[in-house]
Amino acid sequence: MPADTLTERLILEPLDDAPPELVEALFRIQSDPATWEHLPGGADADLAETQSLIDGYARSWREQGLGWWAVRLRTPLGQLPAGEVIGLGGVAIRKPEVPAWNLGFRLTPASWGYGFAAELGRAAIDAARVAQPDVPVTARALTRNAASWRTLERTGLSLVWEGAAAADDPLTSGLERRVYSDRALSAELLAQLIALG
Repeated sequence: MPADTLTERLILEPLDDAPPELVEALFRIQSDPATWEHLPGGADADLAETQSLIDGYARSWREQGLGWWAVRLRTPLGQLPAGEVIGLGGVAIRKPEVPAWNLGFRLTPASWGYGFAAELGRAAIDAARVAQPDVPVTARALTRNAASWRTLERTGLSLVWEGAAAADDPLTSGLERRVYSDRALSAELLAQLIALG
């Protein structure tokens, strides 16, 4: 199993072989309507959905050498103790036919506003550049979720597309979205990323 990554304030635990208590902690975040403020239909309805998500990131760890992490606090934050799971995120290649790292994060609202997502994002970008430096790091965000895309900009990614277009994901198809990248993208790869939603 890959080792944890430490940042200044976070413990980033690979979602490779998640024990049941970690799956349950992540389900509480994934199913919390407040976590999905900008995309209410995205909340996980049951534990199986969260387990399926984790399995996808475990596959990225096995096949690409990198995937998303569970995010824990290194030190207490208010009522949240050290070691508390506050979310998940990182980079992963979920679809081999789309040759790009996808940066993302989902943190519990109790941890919002402290810069944890940007700290996580910068660690993920650094890890991607070590694991497969020739693969671009990209991210997608809803235009209406300004906090999310501002965080992407703080990680050093640049806006490469904004608009409303059909997408493979029915939750985001037709919504105003943004695509970010750490480098210029081919027209083909950009079209694939837009289609993901």
